[in-house]
Amino acid sequence: MNKDDVVSKFGLTKTQVSKIERYVLEVFNFNKHTNIVGRSTLENVWERHIADSLQLSLFISKKKFKIFDLGTGGGLPGIPLSVLGYDNVFMVDSVGKKIDFVRGVIKLLSLSAKTQKKRIEQLNIGKADLIVSRALAPLNKLLSYSLLHSNKNTTSLFLKGRNVYNEIEMAKKNFYFNFQTFKSISSKEGCVLEIKNIKTKKKDD
Repeated sequence: MNKDDVVSKFGLTKTQVSKIERYVLEVFNFNKHTNIVGRSTLENVWERHIADSLQLSLFISKKKFKIFDLGTGGGLPGIPLSVLGYDNVFMVDSVGKKIDFVRGVIKLLSLSAKTQKKRIEQLNIGKADLIVSRALAPLNKLLSYSLLHSNKNTTSLFLKGRNVYNEIEMAKKNFYFNFQTFKSISSKEGCVLEIKNIKTKKKDD
């Protein structure tokens, strides 16, 4: 999937394409001195990072949803989603260099997204309508994070790889949850994992 494919798939406007191109340039420049994404992934950045992030939009019904991007790193998937018009995105990371980079991009592109330089466990900005994450932690850990910031209507969307079903089986030992997997458009082995109704299992369950 090249840039033209991504633009067509998601119906990106000229302004949106321009903002994403500028973001990609910032990632390349920052990566020269500090790894914000894996260097090998920059060879096909529009597929590996932009399409991978934007595909979450196919599962988000409202532009006004309060979205928490946990462990955002270099702003993925939060910045592409914000460019697409989701105007209530909160990007969370505890690493100062990463959050400083994301803040700079938000200002540069005049995005409405907000940042939180905090550990996920210490986040205190209410509950999310939607929790998203990419390459942060095994599902077991992600579910414990999600529970902290969810209400009964919250949906979580996690971008996962080939080990997703192993992770699901491990997580079932500690949590009840409903899930669906959807084939990734950006990776042959990847998927979008949609999670709802998370509850902690009691020891005697």
